[in-house]
Amino acid sequence: MKVLAAALVAFLLLVTCSPSEAHLDGVPSTCCFKYHPRPVPLSIITSAYTTSSSCAQPGVILVTKKKDLCVDPQARWVQARLRHFQSLQN
Repeated sequence: MKVLAAALVAFLLLVTCSPSEAHLDGVPSTCCFKYHPRPVPLSIITSAYTTSSSCAQPGVILVTKKKDLCVDPQARWVQARLRHFQSLQN
């Protein structure tokens, strides 16, 4: 019985300490630790989303055909890209 309890505690610790947490929509959260330094052309961005509020640093993830890029949400060019994708959703 003690082994079962210890296994359950270990499992719960593993789940709560996981580096990526699942959201209700099924998209794992990602945090930005540094920002991509240059503007990204709109033509190569397939989608964009903001990082979780639980991240230490705010960020926007730009999904491109080749890779995901973390960018500064306060940059004017990033705000313009976000407005573009929001207008497509409306």
